[in-house]
Amino acid sequence: MSPSYISQVKHGKCKPSQRLIQALAESRHHKKPPRDYLKHFLDSRKAMGCSPCTLRFYMERLAKFVSQADFYYWEATPQQVERYLSSIPPGRNGLGTRHATHSALRVFYRWLHVGYSLNDPMVNIRAPIMGKTILPALTKEQVEYLIGVVESPRDKAIISLFTESGLRLSELAKIEASDIDWQSRTIPNPRQGPQRGSGAVWQPLRGISEAMARCLQPQWARYLGPESLGRQCNAPEAKG
Repeated sequence: MSPSYISQVKHGKCKPSQRLIQALAESRHHKKPPRDYLKHFLDSRKAMGCSPCTLRFYMERLAKFVSQADFYYWEATPQQVERYLSSIPPGRNGLGTRHATHSALRVFYRWLHVGYSLNDPMVNIRAPIMGKTILPALTKEQVEYLIGVVESPRDKAIISLFTESGLRLSELAKIEASDIDWQSRTIPNPRQGPQRGSGAVWQPLRGISEAMARCLQPQWARYLGPESLGRQCNAPEAKG
């Protein structure tokens, strides 16, 4: 192919031949970066003390990007990176893979910009929006089974309150018998405030929790007392 022909194609005076298109495609794939940036980046992560799991994450995400992108990654534009990210289909975890790739590219390009003064196309590319992960929960039958297999009344109360209130384990350990409002059948959420009337959120005792807590009222001080949790508890008097 003569230089004059290539010049005519470049200026739109004639159409490119299939041979020229193929030659351009091959030259694009054969072009190599000035340095092995990916290797240098991984070496820098090792020097930082990143765990093998983190190194594997960067290697998998970035190696796939480098091999699949139809552009030179060291000269990438924001539009090209966004197009690549959009090509990653949703999976079992929604946009989890796309989000992970975005995280890896953001760190990689920031490193390239700081260390080699290359353009950072990730500056204004926002991370994909992740849907809320719905964690698996126990069914009512499973909760009742757990309560049935333990012998200690204290453990029965802990399981019932823990599964129905949504409290963290450390928060549940701080609940005292005197904290329960038996008239309104509610317990405080320590995350929101230490006392009722000062920002505390009071949650209702649900079916299993209320039945179990009321059953344990006479024994509350014994099972949730200072011997087990290292604090003083005053059990409410059982009625009837």
